[in-house]
Amino acid sequence: MEIRPILLSLKHNKAIAILIIIQVALTLGVLSMSILMTMGTLKEWNLPSGIPHENIISVEPEFYDNSIDVRQSVIDDIERIKQLDGVIDITPVSEKPFAPQQVVSVYLESDEEAQAFQTNIFDSNVAGPRVLDLKLISGRFFTENEVLFGSANELKQPTSVVMISEQMAEALFNDGPAVGKTLWLEKGAKPASIIGVYSNFMNSEQLNRQGQSYRTVLRPQVTWANNVDPNYLIRVEPGLAPSMLDTISNVFYKTPGRYLNRVEVLTRTQKRMYDGRGSRALIFLVISAVLVLITAFGMSGLVSFLVTQRKKQIGTRRALGASKWHVVRYFLLENAIVTFIGLVIGMLISLFLVLDITQNSGTDFLEVGYIFATAFFLLVVNLVAVYLPARRAANIAPAIVTRSA
Repeated sequence: MEIRPILLSLKHNKAIAILIIIQVALTLGVLSMSILMTMGTLKEWNLPSGIPHENIISVEPEFYDNSIDVRQSVIDDIERIKQLDGVIDITPVSEKPFAPQQVVSVYLESDEEAQAFQTNIFDSNVAGPRVLDLKLISGRFFTENEVLFGSANELKQPTSVVMISEQMAEALFNDGPAVGKTLWLEKGAKPASIIGVYSNFMNSEQLNRQGQSYRTVLRPQVTWANNVDPNYLIRVEPGLAPSMLDTISNVFYKTPGRYLNRVEVLTRTQKRMYDGRGSRALIFLVISAVLVLITAFGMSGLVSFLVTQRKKQIGTRRALGASKWHVVRYFLLENAIVTFIGLVIGMLISLFLVLDITQNSGTDFLEVGYIFATAFFLLVVNLVAVYLPARRAANIAPAIVTRSA
């Protein structure tokens, strides 16, 4: 058996063995984390948005003239946009899919110890569900007389009814019915009655990263404050959205005293949600690829160094009848033992990092299968890196022992 001579050799060259173990462990830790983050991002990219985002245009106007009557401008905007050919419907909104500005907590009880459920709240009028093309799961949609309309200073009473998404209903009530139940949108406020459950649509980046991509609440109100114009979502006929951006912009510019921060199709909003994480994942992959190359070349260099040191030993083995394959196998097995130790340590590091990130960010990246696959990949890379110098070692002639003498 070659195990005992290998262990003795590693004990004699323990500095090199420790260096290889550290290098492999760190490479596995960084590489597995980058792959887990990348796969998590790709998984989220493949999630359905739940809405025809390619047919919905987002408009973000803003007033610079404080004398403008915001109430009348909202009424005019809706009326003018509805008259455009190709427009299905329009709704003022407080937030838009893929880019809500604020994650809030809602509660099933009013007391201070009530459990908080994170979500995004979307305000709209009765056209909101139609613009987003939401399907009614249970209950009903809003009626016109349930929509609050006015400035935040005018509206003293909060909305008395809300609708929630299918995933939000599951989070709040598990498999139980949601319609007719009470929901507190903030502690100390008056509760709202849940009148309907609608099909899921994607919310914000923060909740998306936490596996809560479809937790949303629809609230029937159109409000504004400090002359800040509400944003709008406009659904158009399939295929027309890109060509209608300029037309819709011109309609909004008919109201003087304001400019448009952004007019875009929601596909662009969705892409922007993933851009940051996609770039980070790509950077991690590049760093990991460099680490893999460093590990491979470092391993190859260390084995070449060991071959140079052991020429006489190898020649003696060859003189005693060892075949070239026996020499190659010796170095491959020695490398496999050291690499395996490094991989075990690296997997522990990976698990620690994943659990720490999950605890701090709420994002669950843990996929043990990817960690094992990465470890196997590194093992193969190291064996390949060792094979060439091992082949050179196998070509050492037995006569070298005589010449050395």
